[in-house]
Order: sequence, then C-alpha cells, then structure tokens
Amino acid sequence: MNDLTNDNRSLIRRIYHEMWNAADPAAAHRLFVQAHSVERFVREFLAAFPDLKHTLEAILIEDDLAAARFTARGTHTGKWKEFEASQKPIHYTGVLWARLEDGMVAEHHTWWDVRELIEQIGVSADRRRAAR
Repeated sequence: MNDLTNDNRSLIRRIYHEMWNAADPAAAHRLFVQAHSVERFVREFLAAFPDLKHTLEAILIEDDLAAARFTARGTHTGKWKEFEASQKPIHYTGVLWARLEDGMVAEHHTWWDVRELIEQIGVSADRRRAAR
C-alpha cells in the first residue's frame, strides 16, 4: 500500500473516530472542504443521539476515491427533526462515498436507511404520513 492510500484510509477513519465517536462536530473543519453543513448535521444528530457510536466495517480506497461501510448504534434521547425523544436504542448501517483532495473530503455522499431509523424510534407509518 502506498502512502497516499494509507493517508486516505486514515482520513476516512478520522471522520468516524474524531467527528462522530468523539462527538466533535467541529472536527468537520479539519476533514471536509465544505464543512459547515456537515458540522451542522452532526451537531443536530448528536443532540438527539448523544451516545451514538460508529463502527467501520470496511474501507475501500482507489486513488482519490473512498468508500466505507459503517454501522451506528445509539439511543434516541433528544428531539430529532419533528420526533420527540423516545429513549429507544437505534441501529443502522450506511455507506459513504467520497472524493478526497489534499488530505480532505472534497465531495461526499452518504446513504443510510432513514425510514428504518424512524421505525426504530417508534414512529408509526400513519404518523409518518401525517408528518409529511
């Protein structure tokens, strides 16, 4: 493995360890070129799920592209969107795709099952329809 591949792999790990698991939304400014929206999302999400922990299941690096599969677990103890705290445990998996540039994430997309999370915090299908 070359140094760039190792650096890129380390950058992806830092997203989950420094920003998510250490509950440091401001770390987005050290990791992402466009950090403000990332920081805001992480801050809001951690306010609702303050014990959230991510586990990296796999990381794939090819040149300046990275993909990662992750699992997250936590407890819904604060308001998230329009959903009041349920005190219920949550678990979801997701995938991150990123383009890396000069040691930072220049572009990224994350896919995870929001509907599954909503069901885990106890929001019925009828209430979800009414919330739309």
